[in-house]
Amino acid sequence: MTADSIDIITKLRRHPDWGEFVFPLDRLDIIRDAVIFIRRDGLIVFSEGYCHPPGQLIGNIVYEPHPEGSKTFFGQGFRSVIKRKAGEEDEWIDYREQIEIYRRLAPESQIDKPLFADYKCRFPLDEMAGFVDHRHSLRQARLKSAAVDDSMNKIAGMLKIPVETIGATGSMALGNLESAHDFDLVFYGTTAEHRALVDRIYGILEDPKRRVFEMGMHWAIRFYDDWGNMICPFFSYSDPAEIPLFKADFSLRRDGVEFRGRVTDDRHSFYMPSLLELEDVRLEGAQAPDRLTLILYHGGLRGEYRRGDRVRGKAKLADVTVPGKTFPALLSDHLLDTEKISE
Repeated sequence: MTADSIDIITKLRRHPDWGEFVFPLDRLDIIRDAVIFIRRDGLIVFSEGYCHPPGQLIGNIVYEPHPEGSKTFFGQGFRSVIKRKAGEEDEWIDYREQIEIYRRLAPESQIDKPLFADYKCRFPLDEMAGFVDHRHSLRQARLKSAAVDDSMNKIAGMLKIPVETIGATGSMALGNLESAHDFDLVFYGTTAEHRALVDRIYGILEDPKRRVFEMGMHWAIRFYDDWGNMICPFFSYSDPAEIPLFKADFSLRRDGVEFRGRVTDDRHSFYMPSLLELEDVRLEGAQAPDRLTLILYHGGLRGEYRRGDRVRGKAKLADVTVPGKTFPALLSDHLLDTEKISE
């Protein structure tokens, strides 16, 4: 790291919000999905999923320090790596282009990655200066802003859940409270509790005015609440025993496999990664078992596919080993590589 990057992290640490929002790594229990880490050169990294090699972090760089950046964290300007301005609207940067940005910002992050991490980064954990805890950050934000506190209590009431089960990620988790109507929220609970909560969200989304179209896409479980706030939900397993890919190894059988099938089990559809059980599976040019697991190792289609939906796409055919078993699966790592079909 350069002298300039070391200087940046020194400045960040001196800001009063750092001590209020950022924990040292010795406070880290497990790496959950959607946890924000700050590298010692100031890069802000967003953890992806729950499967991380020992001493390593798999994630995406979401912000880089930049004097003309549109976001301010800890007194420093930052520029988004995952979206950019296109006129008055934000435009999503495709994963394939994001990878080129990662190679510029942290070329070492693209070496020796797991099979599921083609569009992600791998960092040694000891390169991180700290991390942000979802629920602690939201408590801090509520203490610092009466408007945020009021919004969180209203949202919890609307969704019929305890406000204490909600955390924050994104800008608010880093102490930036300027976007007080755009909330990236992390809901903690069991799979059964999350199922009930997501069904409530699907019910809310029956009203077309509640649906979110952003960066040229419709987002399946984002919604507008009763007060005009845009909610982007993430779901975190309160019981680690329910995490399906907590410790997993992936072995490639064949790349670029075209497939189709019908969703029979969507209990993990709204998590990252999303796991979907398929039946009536067909693989192009290969014999397929009647049932197969589809793993979406990206966050772009959380909640998109539901039981009964027919899906087609292109994926890696892989063997997945978790404690006690090995099973075949289709591994998709790009949101544009799968789609619903009506037939």
